Amino acid sequence: MARPETAAMIAASRFVTAHALFEGRADLEGYPFQLLGVVSQRGTGTENLSAALAGAEMLIPYGWELVNVSEFTGSNHACAVMRRKAARFPVAGEPTP
Repeated sequence: MARPETAAMIAASRFVTAHALFEGRADLEGYPFQLLGVVSQRGTGTENLSAALAGAEMLIPYGWELVNVSEFTGSNHACAVMRRKAARFPVAGEPTP
């Protein structure tokens, strides 16, 4: 089995592999940045793009949104760029949940 990808490892490159997300090996707890790349490099052509999008879609329920997707044909990689939604702070006088 492949090794886990910790928040510190992911933060060092600002990328997480789509396969680590699929296999439950990516730990984003404590990831310090607002932007994150979901990269796939295990397929060819549209397989990589599809895997990057599927990995990105897995993060949506956790407060991430898709910003952009790129396919790098020369290096056989695809990357979905994700942005963590900003925390919403209550307006003065508004009740807090």
